[in-house]
Amino acid sequence: MSDIIITKASGETERFDPEKLRRSLIRAGADEALAGDIVKMVLPDIKPYMKTSRIYRTAMKHLRRLHHPSGLRYSLKNALFKLGPTGYPFEKYFAKVVESQGYQVEVGTIIRGRCISHEVDVFARNENEVCVVECKYHNTPGKATNSKDALYVHSRFRDLEPVISEKYPDAKFAGWLVTNTRLSSDAIRYAECSGYTAIGWKYPPDGGLEKMIESRRQYPVTVLSGIEKGLADRLINNGIILLLDLTRMSIEEIMKLLSLSEKKAERIKKQADSICLC
Repeated sequence: MSDIIITKASGETERFDPEKLRRSLIRAGADEALAGDIVKMVLPDIKPYMKTSRIYRTAMKHLRRLHHPSGLRYSLKNALFKLGPTGYPFEKYFAKVVESQGYQVEVGTIIRGRCISHEVDVFARNENEVCVVECKYHNTPGKATNSKDALYVHSRFRDLEPVISEKYPDAKFAGWLVTNTRLSSDAIRYAECSGYTAIGWKYPPDGGLEKMIESRRQYPVTVLSGIEKGLADRLINNGIILLLDLTRMSIEEIMKLLSLSEKKAERIKKQADSICLC
């Protein structure tokens, strides 16, 4: 553990932990030796109260230089911010992540509750479970999903549960609150007390959003480096939300969809394959 105090995106401070940085590099695909080498490279540049975002950018720069696919995976948090500015692309993206786990999904569907109708961000079901997912998207770091959000979504779950449980009597009802940033401690306590699932950045510790994504390499197309936002938007609008979707396309299909030259389409295809298939 280091004695250097650093500043988190929320403005809070903590002691810099080289082990946390090393583990995050390994999750991105770096091997043990490379992760250790990068930590050693970053350490001399860390100053008291330096922002974690700056430390992250420095580590990512080294990782991209030494192992490009892993460097792109390490930029996952920033790629999620690039899905904005509205929350709808994040809802479509998370629906794809859930779908990859064997659920049938619908996005932005209206469901009548016991008292009123609700627009449900993601409705997911399989043979055993029916999930109502509320997505809270933030397009800047440091913004936490708080207890007000937790209280609000729980009231929706309570209104929807009796109607959905009656329609799907053989399936368990579940409410999920999902955010691309962190959850406040009060939001976590309320979710745990109320019995619904909360998923955020690094929460739960053994299965946070980043681990859900990394375990199946469900990276958004915005993780690509050097791709203009307009191209990313066009991919998403055409239903190409996951980088894995690009691995299933030919260079010719990418050229046609994005009106790109063969060289640019080939570069995008190569990046997607190197991140998802290596």
